[in-house]
Amino acid sequence: MLNYRPLVYMWIAEQKNGRALPQFDPCTGEENKFSLVDPDRLVSFGWFPFTFSLAKKIYIKNGLVAIPSNNPPHIIELKKGDKLIAKRENTIVFSLKDGIRREETVYVLGVEGGKILRIKEDGAVE
Repeated sequence: MLNYRPLVYMWIAEQKNGRALPQFDPCTGEENKFSLVDPDRLVSFGWFPFTFSLAKKIYIKNGLVAIPSNNPPHIIELKKGDKLIAKRENTIVFSLKDGIRREETVYVLGVEGGKILRIKEDGAVE
């Protein structure tokens, strides 16, 4: 049994120079840290579903379970001065009767002071 919810989405950050930094390298499955994203150079940011091939590479490289799906991607455009909000929210429920239960992960995406998307694991927006 996993001690975390499997990943359903990965982030991709597009910079002003046209380059995109994905959370996971599509060739190797190696993870890029979010700290590599330069917020001053962002033009778009999004949550994208996994392909079967990439999910397999991620598991081999990192031991992380990612679920491939046909979920829609969720992308926002950023203007100069926008402060990105992008995170995963995980709820852990403790119960004396049932022990620990991890509820569905919600993927959050938006701009501070603007509309915030709360994306469920099935791709639906709350």
